[in-house]
Amino acid sequence: MIKQFYQPEYMLRKHKKLGELPSAKEAYGRMLKMALPSTIEALLGGLTSFVDMIMVSSVGITAVTAVGITTQPRMIILMLFLALNTGVTALIARRKGENDAKRANRVLMQALLICFILAIIMTALGIVTARPLLRFAGAGEDFIDDSIVYYRIITAGTVFGVLTMTINAAQRGAGNTKIAMTTSLISNVVNVFFNFLLIKGRLGFPALGVKGAAIATVIGMVAAFLAACYSLRRATFIYFDIKGLKKFDLSIVKSIANISGNAALEELCFRFGFFMYNKIVAELGTIDYGTHLVCMQIMNLSTYIGAGLGTGTTALVGQTLGEKRSDLSMLYIKIGRRMAIIISVVLSAVFIFGGKMLMGLFTDDSVIIENGRYVLLIMALSTFCINTQIVHSGSLRGAGDVKFVATMALISVAVIRPLSSYIMVYPLQLGLIGAWLGLLADQFVRSFSGMLRIKSGKWAKIHI
Repeated sequence: MIKQFYQPEYMLRKHKKLGELPSAKEAYGRMLKMALPSTIEALLGGLTSFVDMIMVSSVGITAVTAVGITTQPRMIILMLFLALNTGVTALIARRKGENDAKRANRVLMQALLICFILAIIMTALGIVTARPLLRFAGAGEDFIDDSIVYYRIITAGTVFGVLTMTINAAQRGAGNTKIAMTTSLISNVVNVFFNFLLIKGRLGFPALGVKGAAIATVIGMVAAFLAACYSLRRATFIYFDIKGLKKFDLSIVKSIANISGNAALEELCFRFGFFMYNKIVAELGTIDYGTHLVCMQIMNLSTYIGAGLGTGTTALVGQTLGEKRSDLSMLYIKIGRRMAIIISVVLSAVFIFGGKMLMGLFTDDSVIIENGRYVLLIMALSTFCINTQIVHSGSLRGAGDVKFVATMALISVAVIRPLSSYIMVYPLQLGLIGAWLGLLADQFVRSFSGMLRIKSGKWAKIHI
């Protein structure tokens, strides 16, 4: 019976078959081929951030908060590029399904042109507004100067980071997820190496603390950009074509905007919701906020694993819809969901039984460790909602149903998470635990609504 549960015929028993179905080995193999490199890429990025925070924590909890407070302001700068890349992945995945390399590369070149212009503007804006933005985010007087230094250095490297993101988004859409994984690996290794040299000062390098961590990150961005550019060789489906950079092609820009516009609304909702949520927790004080940041680093490992599955389903749904096989799209959605649940079971066990050990990697403060252990119990439940909602959202994006995803982001992230967190943190006086219950509420709503949308089948009828 268990074996039957994972057979394509069983998973699609209520759906109309539009052609021959792959075997279970072929279906899961295709999903793993697409999702595993993206999962490894995301996990490497998460591990690097994880190691970054451990390295920075050697300077003290104030340094941890100085770096952590910059996360949401940085994501505000990146939100336009994340939205742009949603459109790039979806469009190139559809062109890949149609085997139209010429149109796919026109999409990439136009996206890079847009990305470069936006990066220059957003970099200048980010550097100028650093102090008021970080102060509004909740930065305290004891660490705001370090936060500003870190934020401005990271922002200066934005152009390299976002161009790499766009190239990787295109490669994922084309099914070349190993390329994105490789560029991420290179960036992470370089980043950690220079962290080792610059944070504490080793092998003759100066001890720069938080500033050193920022410089190391930018050097990693440059290394990833060079690797991403190297991947655009003529021998691949996606390649560099300088002719496509000379002027805007309004028809392609419009196609990108149709998908990315709704994705931008989704990202705007995300950034507003996450920003306000972060501000609520930051105002609890340095100790509670430091505990929160450590727990978020741990939770992000779960999120990054789910993100790989989400990327895999985005590409596979786009490709199979391009092949006119919506039945296969549903098959890969269900496979992604099953894999997300299995991963969540394992992660939950780690959070429940290894909470003290995980917290101890960042600090020896008994108060922070004990508070963090209670948060990790909530995290153990949240991880099921997080990973399934990532798969649901990725599937809908791959189909071009970004308007629905954006709407749910508006309702859940921008309203439910900050509002429920505020009520539980302050009126109900649940403190940090209340903030994490608010996070759980948000993730549950998005996961459940995504499941209902997929069940409706409306996403399969969208043309992009």
